[in-house]
Amino acid sequence: ANTARSVVALSLDDLDPDEADSNMVRQVMALKAFDEFGGNDCHVVVEVNDVDNQELFALVAPDFAEVVVTHDIIGRLMLQCARCPGLACVLEEMMGFEGSEFYFEEWPELVCKSFYEITCRFDDAVPIGIKTSTGEVFINPENDHIIKEGDKILVLAEDNDSYEVNDGSYKIHGIKKVPEIVETEQTVEKIMFCGWRRDMADMIAQLDEYVQEGSELWLFNSVPAPKRAELLKDKGNKEELITNNLTICNVVGNPIIRRDLNRMHAVDDSGKPNGREITLDQFDSILILADAVAMENGANMMSCDSRSLSSLLIIQDIQKKLYDKRKSKDPNAPPPCAPISEILDTRTKSLLKVANCHGYIMSNQIISSVMAQVSEDKDINIVLREILTADGSETY
Repeated sequence: ANTARSVVALSLDDLDPDEADSNMVRQVMALKAFDEFGGNDCHVVVEVNDVDNQELFALVAPDFAEVVVTHDIIGRLMLQCARCPGLACVLEEMMGFEGSEFYFEEWPELVCKSFYEITCRFDDAVPIGIKTSTGEVFINPENDHIIKEGDKILVLAEDNDSYEVNDGSYKIHGIKKVPEIVETEQTVEKIMFCGWRRDMADMIAQLDEYVQEGSELWLFNSVPAPKRAELLKDKGNKEELITNNLTICNVVGNPIIRRDLNRMHAVDDSGKPNGREITLDQFDSILILADAVAMENGANMMSCDSRSLSSLLIIQDIQKKLYDKRKSKDPNAPPPCAPISEILDTRTKSLLKVANCHGYIMSNQIISSVMAQVSEDKDINIVLREILTADGSETY
């Protein structure tokens, strides 16, 4: 134990989320009690199921435990990828160890330089942030931010030994005028969640921070409408969900049945039709979630992936037919959005390639990579926390 750089504590899958998290609190307290961990820089990376429980670890081990809330990370990833097509492949590479990842390193020769001055001082890495000597982390800092003694530079690089500071004698060829930033007015969006997750209320709250007022969120799943309000409260552990920018529309149906997906009819909280309807070509973003209802009924990872894959194929087929019909009347009709699907088992990835489906998030694989990165450097947890929230800097 006295030679360990870090400890990774994994949660049990067969327990209730709150019970599993309470077990993790006990594990962290037990590890902290070991004298062997008292004198070194070892930290513990804790897998937590519910975002509401992460404060418990701040109470018992604020400087020892690095909390990774798995469901929360995947939910945030899916929200960003659905609203920005093509982002899924980029984030998957940054989160894993294939390709480029995040690294912190101190470079004394860059002290007293501004962040603007160091942007071209690495031939094989891209500087994206600073960690100060006091422990603060700044992603995408101001150009006039000065590097001080003890500060570390956060870069995106292939490996921690694949880059170094150049001598500053680089030449810039083909200098052209920087194009002006064209600010586009944010418009209202129509988004669909296909399937149900245990942390649905957290995902809706996160999405509400991103979208413009007047946007719509359509919840399409097999959970009866009257039951949804109670599930969103998480057995009374959460307050009633209040959104500022989103209007929530409930649709009851089976995500793998075509007739339910062809045209969706919204219902009120009692389950009665309220007269609103929509088709799949009208959405700006579609997220296909690993359905918690199916998992509660005994479905394993492969079965869930099979349902997600079926939903993805049906949705894409319906979208194509609706688009072809619209295009015959209007050649300039915009194409439909690309659905994003959550995939649990890495073996399903090959099937997605066969079906020519590119919009997916390998949730379990990404979580494994995230925990491995945080175990290597606990400050990476701060970086991931910022780029996956509406506050601060994100990826686009």
